[in-house]
Amino acid sequence: MKVAIGLTLTAALTLTSAQAASLADHLPAGALLTLETRNAGSALDRLSGLIAGVLEDSGMDEEVPSEMVEGIGAMLKDSVGREGLVGVFTVGRSGGRFSPEVLAVARVGALSRDMAAELVPQGKGARVGNYTFGRSDDMFIGQSGGLIYASSNKALLMSYLGRLSGKAGPRLNAASTYATPTRAIGAQEISLYANLSAVAKVVRGEFARMGVPRLLSPLVDGLDTLGQYAGGLRTTASGLTTTSAHVVNPQGKDQPLSRMLSHTTDFTVQEILPADVEAVQARACHPESGAYLGRWLTRLDLFEPFGFLTDSQLASHLERSGRYLGDECAQVTLAGGLKASLNSQDPVDSLRHVVTYQRVKDQAAAQAHLPEYARSLNDAVSGLRKTIFKTLTGLKNADLPGSMGRVGATGIAAGMGAAKEFDALLGDLKMVYGFRDGYLITAWTEEALRAALAPAETTLASSEAFRGEGLNLKNAGGWTYQPDLADLNSEDLLSALPEDLRDEELDDIFGPMAETGAGLINRFNGMTSQSSVQGNVIIGKTNVRYDW
Repeated sequence: MKVAIGLTLTAALTLTSAQAASLADHLPAGALLTLETRNAGSALDRLSGLIAGVLEDSGMDEEVPSEMVEGIGAMLKDSVGREGLVGVFTVGRSGGRFSPEVLAVARVGALSRDMAAELVPQGKGARVGNYTFGRSDDMFIGQSGGLIYASSNKALLMSYLGRLSGKAGPRLNAASTYATPTRAIGAQEISLYANLSAVAKVVRGEFARMGVPRLLSPLVDGLDTLGQYAGGLRTTASGLTTTSAHVVNPQGKDQPLSRMLSHTTDFTVQEILPADVEAVQARACHPESGAYLGRWLTRLDLFEPFGFLTDSQLASHLERSGRYLGDECAQVTLAGGLKASLNSQDPVDSLRHVVTYQRVKDQAAAQAHLPEYARSLNDAVSGLRKTIFKTLTGLKNADLPGSMGRVGATGIAAGMGAAKEFDALLGDLKMVYGFRDGYLITAWTEEALRAALAPAETTLASSEAFRGEGLNLKNAGGWTYQPDLADLNSEDLLSALPEDLRDEELDDIFGPMAETGAGLINRFNGMTSQSSVQGNVIIGKTNVRYDW
């Protein structure tokens, strides 16, 4: 009797353990990319509720009844809401080649089981352990043991089902390339994993087979150095949180990129920013950043058709700027930037509210170099305007035969219209700069620069709202801050439409949509994010406040 009880308990514990195991625990090695969901019912409930509210507010609930939205939401909640994943894997082929193949699997409950069964091909199929599947066109699909699964490759599906059945074999979760970033982000409702080093290996092999010039090797080296990335999100009653882990490949050939990604600094720019800024994106910019970007621009200069990079000598100026710039950079949207970005009648308006801050370690050197830098860049922008107009005018006057001429004339006319708008934009842009409290401030309009140079009555660092976020500003990789901004109304969004779409009749059409859009935007109540570095692992955390 004791033996029977023991066997029963052992079987029960084994079953419980199998059910508790994640579907991802049985994935075979070799994943390039995975998208996973687990216990995502709350996220789906909030999303379906939001969609139903949008339909009701916009008056579309008669065309798309809320019951339909709730039904689809319930179906998803009973499948991928429980747990699901889709992955792209490398599968070996003849000749030492690899092909990307897809594998997808989800748990199904009573509500979604019958619908899932309709996807499974009928008739005799194949079996792996307790799991069966058949072929439908180019896909292999099956449903067993409370799961529905599909793959574009039979061997890949059999490999997964074999591991589900207890067979031994290399597993993705046993590889440090997967385990390190995914364990770092912890349990998430929705998560993404990408092995960029593995993608680089596949691309390098294909390039070698195709005889692609080594000119593109730096691209592959950079991709390989990026290593692995995992990110996920969880919804909360007050919004959502995201966590990411980026594992930089220490063996990657692009070592300057590795150093830039893992660089940290102590931030002080918040001490001179005005408290009413609408957005800040600050990062630790490695002293090599300018020279690194310059090298890439030099490579692109071979393909750039208008000569802008050559005329501006941008690569050289970026490299020289690295001698006097420090390791703190920030892009800032000043007060009024959000509404200015909606002004379709004046595309430059938003740039009157955007500035960049860069810490300076040698202001004398900066003051000696920047006049030449700004003059060269502004002259190149002016030259770019002339080159574009000259090119389009030459095409317009060209004598093209027959239908080619008619089609070409139509396209060129459209291009001339776009070029005029582009010319108007470039005509009002000019790189301007100034210095304040140890920072170089650059902008593309005098208005933005004047606003940034003016001393702030209350700084961001001293504002109660910013301090309440509790951001770590010491030895950090970067941070962002966006406060809860003033609400928009439908007229604000309608102002983003081109002038030819603004009349009383069209406003009656777009008005309800704009009202709904403004309501969605106004639910956003601000966000913060920050990144830290632990060895070669970059951890990012974001908190978004949103009224579901």
